[in-house]
Amino acid sequence: MATTVQCVFSYHHYRENPCIHSTHTHMNKSITRECCTQEDDKRATICSYKLEAFRSSSKSYQASVLSRCVSKMRCSGLLVVAFVGVLAAWLPTRDAAKILLVSAFPGMSHWLMFEHIVHELLRRGHELTAITSYRLRADGMNLTTRYREVLIEPVYDFEANGLPMEVFYKSQSFGDPFFKMSILWKLGLETTEYAFESANVKRFLSTEGLTYDLLLVEQFVQESFLMFAHKYQVPIVTINTLAHADYVDRAFGLITPWSFVPHFMLQYDDRMSITERAYNVFLSVWAAYNRKFHYMPEQTKLAMKYFGAASPNKMLPSLEELERNVSVVLANNHIISSRPRPRINGMIDIAGVHIRKPKELPAVVKDFLDSSPTGVIYINFGTFLRSSGMPPETLAVFLSLFRTLPQYSFLWKWEADTIPGLPPNVLLQRWLPQNDVLAHPNVKLFVSHGGIFGTQESIYWARPILFVPFYGDQHGNALKFERAGIGLTLQIINVTVEDFRGKIERMLQRAEFQQAANRLSAIFRDNPTDPLEEAAFWIEYVVRHRGASHLKSAAVHMPWYQYLLLDILSLTLLVVAIVVWAVKTVLRKGMQLMKPNPTTKVKVK
Repeated sequence: MATTVQCVFSYHHYRENPCIHSTHTHMNKSITRECCTQEDDKRATICSYKLEAFRSSSKSYQASVLSRCVSKMRCSGLLVVAFVGVLAAWLPTRDAAKILLVSAFPGMSHWLMFEHIVHELLRRGHELTAITSYRLRADGMNLTTRYREVLIEPVYDFEANGLPMEVFYKSQSFGDPFFKMSILWKLGLETTEYAFESANVKRFLSTEGLTYDLLLVEQFVQESFLMFAHKYQVPIVTINTLAHADYVDRAFGLITPWSFVPHFMLQYDDRMSITERAYNVFLSVWAAYNRKFHYMPEQTKLAMKYFGAASPNKMLPSLEELERNVSVVLANNHIISSRPRPRINGMIDIAGVHIRKPKELPAVVKDFLDSSPTGVIYINFGTFLRSSGMPPETLAVFLSLFRTLPQYSFLWKWEADTIPGLPPNVLLQRWLPQNDVLAHPNVKLFVSHGGIFGTQESIYWARPILFVPFYGDQHGNALKFERAGIGLTLQIINVTVEDFRGKIERMLQRAEFQQAANRLSAIFRDNPTDPLEEAAFWIEYVVRHRGASHLKSAAVHMPWYQYLLLDILSLTLLVVAIVVWAVKTVLRKGMQLMKPNPTTKVKVK
């Protein structure tokens, strides 16, 4: 290290020392002046040689200084790099923030999106405390110093709480948007209370003296956790894993135009018929009413129960008020999956944040994909729904399909050990790195439940999709992308081998599906910034400015009748009515005055 500093100083000593550098400069000017004043050609030529020789010697001197510096620096270069690297890893950045992250919903796919944001924030030097159901994968990073987990253990069990896997393969109720919203709210309340009752979360809530700079929380039926922002007096950034929704619009001062923006649980796009618009309005009004007067009051009770006990003498804000105070929402949205809709400052699209450069596949998976020249059909129904939970009659259809398509290989996420009578062209795996699998060039088709994360990954890598929707937004996703031309939809209830095989062969044999996937992939990749960089920027932006109230519109606190100018309309109608009444009254009086009086006849006796 000392050698390096000494070497750098030597060169700067030459450049900056007035006794050396200035002398060389003075001699250069003197010789130049001498050459310019020579009238004799011969003497001028000799003088030019002097000047060139001096300049060469001067450059040689500089070069020798640099050469000695470089040779010495090579010896210590590795030590310098190592020292700087250790220093950078050990010291946080100058503006490092302390962030409380809450991703309490027990959905692995949701957490996998959060993981990428967590790693990026840690890479930037921030400290994070995460309330979550899942451990963070290290990804080659030391997590012991700046990352703390408050685990919700054990993970909430959906099956033990009344949602067996088999019902998703048999019931048609999960396609009904009213039923889906009711189930979503029920699960939101149950999983929220379950998280608060976790021993680790209870211990964290009772810990005094903690300070944070930001609350980063998922905005997905877990509204009670917004109260952490009040507890620690910090601004809020939310992440909406299901993209935009009506209640997010309202929190940012927008009223969703239901004439062309369908409810997120509907299988509509922005071109709705009059009956579809009527149904959309009815569902949206029903959802808004029940959320405000039934669901949110229950979330408020949970917040009062778990945060009110810690500060019994303080008035807690309402959850609606905290929603309106959200500085920025990071939405898992992109133009490929959601038609244009009104937005406002602070609503940021970050779809694709979970899609990264593919990593090396497990050896058994890589060998299977590499050795399948005719193509691989990849089957994965997500992190929540287990393929191994399907009823026997549905499994029999899958096995028959594999046997009738021996020319293709099938890679299937199957959560059990094996299946009796499994054909040789099928590889079962309990877990698969989906992004890395879809990036493999031999994958020709993705058989998916239609979850938004897997759909985005498939589009990014230009893989056509055979949708098998089960619940949530999956039916809507399937319809949107089937209309976009990248796939078809298969109903899992009463599925037949003929229907299954026919749709697979149609998609693999007709080029338009791959062409549409290529086109959507190009649009999805064409963004001004990387979504992960975009997300990190806005998180740090809110930290730097201690909130972003300057991004919020006055419409956030405006009554709906003022927003829609109904008060102006009412006043205008009132004024018009008064004017019309006044004019009619004046005209009536005028007509009466202008009407001649009847003459009185006098009788003469």
